[in-house]
Formats: sequence, structure tokens, C-alpha cells
Amino acid sequence: MKNMTIKNLDKLIFAVSYHDIDKFHMFVRDFKNNPETFNEYAGFLCERIKLEKDFTDSFDCFVFVPSADAERTNYSHKLALFLSEKLGKPVNPSLLKKIRATKELKTLPREERRKEIEDSFSAALSGGERLCIVDDVKASGATLGEISKALKEAGASYVCAVVAAVYNP
Repeated sequence: MKNMTIKNLDKLIFAVSYHDIDKFHMFVRDFKNNPETFNEYAGFLCERIKLEKDFTDSFDCFVFVPSADAERTNYSHKLALFLSEKLGKPVNPSLLKKIRATKELKTLPREERRKEIEDSFSAALSGGERLCIVDDVKASGATLGEISKALKEAGASYVCAVVAAVYNP
């Protein structure tokens, strides 16, 4: 498996990993269009988190990938609420904001995604926070990298992430 290290991210936990882009895209469509699939994979992720000794003690609250489009369902937010309920950790939506609109990253070649999302998030922290980013999927790592950078620059002392699925070519 290819290295999934993301700069400024202390730890990453995921439910499933795909090496086949077609299977990954089928998962994404099913995850977002089928409530049963969403609940099944959210449950897989929750169980995976529970298997990591002391993981939930490493952070204080969940943050999710904010969206600039209020009309669309934010699956990262939906997943964060599910995990919060199951794991007893709060979700704090006020800590992270998307400050500029970006193109949908999945429409861009992998090498252009980081540049597109650069400086598109802002974090309002008091300093020393230990946070867990929730995202539905990780394809290139650009979003998680940019969010973890914004959180660390704003004073977070620890930033981890959980995702339902990763694409790992």
C-alpha cells in the first residue's frame, strides 16, 4: 500500500481502502445515494475507531469538512454527527470555515487538486485544541492536508482524521 502520510496530520483512520478507481467511484455513489450503505460504512468506521487503543482519548472534538454550498448534503457533516452520537465526542462546527469557493476536486487531475484548494479554509481556535477531522472520502489527500494545515497554523496541538474510504492507487 502506498504511503498515506499527509503533512500536518498526526493520524489517519479509515474504514476501507480501494485500489481500483471504478470500485471507489461506485462506493462513493452508493455511499451518498443509499442511506443503508451510509449507515453500514459509518458503522464500519466507528468499529475501526474503537479498535484503535486510546484513539478517542487523543482528541477533544470532531470537525468536518465544511461546504461552501448549503444546498448540497454535506456527507462529512452527516458522518461526524453519526460518529459523535456513537463515540460520545462533540462536533464543533464553529472551528472551521470554508472561506472561498473551489471547483469540485474530483473533476480535477490529482496534481491540480492541492493548488485549487490551497488557502480555502480558515480556523478559529484559542490554541492547544486536539481535533479530529471527519471526511467521507480521501482521494488525493488535498482536502485533509489543507484543513490540517489551517488547524495547525491556528494553534491546534493535535490533528487526526477519520474517513469512510480512501482511494490508494
